[in-house]
Amino acid sequence: MSIGRIRLSRPTQPRAAWPAVALCGALALAGCGSAMSDGSALGNEARPAPYSGRITLGSDPAGARCVLTNTADGSRVAEVITPAQVTLPRSTAIIEAACTAPGHLATTIALRPVRDFADGIHHPQPIGTGAVQNAVVVRTGSTRRYNDTTVLLPPQSFPSAEARDAWFAQREAALLATATAAIARAQRAPNATIDTAQVLQGYLEADLAALRQQQALASVAAPQPEPEAAAPPRRQR
Repeated sequence: MSIGRIRLSRPTQPRAAWPAVALCGALALAGCGSAMSDGSALGNEARPAPYSGRITLGSDPAGARCVLTNTADGSRVAEVITPAQVTLPRSTAIIEAACTAPGHLATTIALRPVRDFADGIHHPQPIGTGAVQNAVVVRTGSTRRYNDTTVLLPPQSFPSAEARDAWFAQREAALLATATAAIARAQRAPNATIDTAQVLQGYLEADLAALRQQQALASVAAPQPEPEAAAPPRRQR
């Protein structure tokens, strides 16, 4: 499996927005900068629903046992059977979800807090009077959120090498699609997303490397021997 790398480009600002950007800079209005930066980051994407402080953790197959650990301090966040609601307050901590299910490979994923673009979430820009406020929210994670997640556990054994490779290729495509959208937001407005495109690319490569390790562990069932033909009955004299 090849690890995909997304082409990173310099963020650009639409020409029509230049006068407004200049006005915001002149007035040192961090709030104006936040609204414009959010719009640039989202592009045509809709804003998400407000964050409740909880996520739904699912799995395929359902009924997996998952242990969630805060990687910042090593504390256990929760131990659940999927699907489950998990309380995750806003923070900068990456939560590790280690899941197991009978007949499937143990799978560990990272629940990474991302910038919350929901209505009413003000992320100060690091300009003028917003510089100090920006430093605070970046440090505390008060404008980040966690998203609902489904953990996909690959079968321990596949009926054929083709079936195994198809499963992992589909999973790689899903990871790439999700990362591509996030990286595009960071390229359009790096101050809005908090995490840079380079950081997000690193996350993608880590996830793909873990997927490749799982593929190496997945086995292929041995072909079943064909039944021997029954010997013809012996003719009696």
